[in-house]
Amino acid sequence: MDLNYSDEQLLLKESAERFLKDRYDFEKRNKIIASGTGFDAGFWSEMADLGWLALPFAEENGGLGGSAVEISLIMEAIGRALVVEPYLASVILAGGLVEKLGSEGQKAEILGGLIAGTSHPALAHAERQSGFDLGNIAATATRRGENYLISGEKPLVPGGSFADIFLVSAKLDGTVKLFVVPGDADGLTSTQVKLVDGSRASDLVLDNVSVPASALLDAAADTLCEIEAAHDRVNAALASEAVGIMDALLDATVAYTKERVQFGKPLAAFQALQHRMAEMAVKCQEARGSALLATLSVDAPRPMRIRGVSGARAKIGKVSRSVAQEAIQLHGAMGFSEEMPIGAWFRRLYAIENTFGTTADHLNRYGEIIRDPSMLSGSLLREPV
Repeated sequence: MDLNYSDEQLLLKESAERFLKDRYDFEKRNKIIASGTGFDAGFWSEMADLGWLALPFAEENGGLGGSAVEISLIMEAIGRALVVEPYLASVILAGGLVEKLGSEGQKAEILGGLIAGTSHPALAHAERQSGFDLGNIAATATRRGENYLISGEKPLVPGGSFADIFLVSAKLDGTVKLFVVPGDADGLTSTQVKLVDGSRASDLVLDNVSVPASALLDAAADTLCEIEAAHDRVNAALASEAVGIMDALLDATVAYTKERVQFGKPLAAFQALQHRMAEMAVKCQEARGSALLATLSVDAPRPMRIRGVSGARAKIGKVSRSVAQEAIQLHGAMGFSEEMPIGAWFRRLYAIENTFGTTADHLNRYGEIIRDPSMLSGSLLREPV
């Protein structure tokens, strides 16, 4: 199997990194997170113009038909630049579920607006008691005539503070289903929350929110399985984002130690520090390999998908923290200053480690899968026989 990027993929990688370096520097990012909205509508429109918002969707749905590999390249660049706009939440998670479960009308309306940069859907699924159990939700939907009444609470909805459309999960006759709920629906209360990494989420409260029967996404589908698969796509993307951050931390640390002089010579001249940076580089490569396996596993059968994705999240959760801690140590007090992005990268890695499952959650999930001897006997990218 050839694991090298194609010429087109290399071009996408280079153009994404160059665009974000020119249009989304650390100073601009700080201004965005300090603003009232925490969102730059103009930058989101530029992402739409570049085709990034259309990238993962099929051509028949107005997209570009990009694969998980192309998404991973965008996510690496997003990680390095610390982009706070909700690409992951709106495009990969919510948009992916609409494409999978939506009717033709729903796809045309929601995906059309998303691809154009005028709409921002968000998935409202997890609840306070859910933990890593995606099926543990208490929100309910009740049929009332031609409508459904939805009630429940959805805390920390990713991208929710910018959303104009919510995909709300609720139990209908004991089965988890998804409903399209307008952001301005009567009975829906949204409270903005600022997270540790500077990004925004929202706490939703739904009090008998009425939606038409057409708001239900694919009544016949196994919605919970589709939500799990969507979370795995998100986790693979998060792994790639973490790789971009780790590479940025390594590059910044090497550059800083070449400039910072102590005892008459640059810090990079001290062998002990060279060894520490070499260890950082090794861990960055370990993370890159794990993220690539996760990316190539997102469309595999469920056991292989879990092995690739949760295995990567468990591995990257461990090595990314080590790289971030070393970067701060080697920068000294400068690592915590607001003038440098080191602390911001650290906080984003911390957020990733505790988003869509913690490192411990993914390690346990991975461990349950590899207990099966057939999973150990097969190759990483082929289904066991």
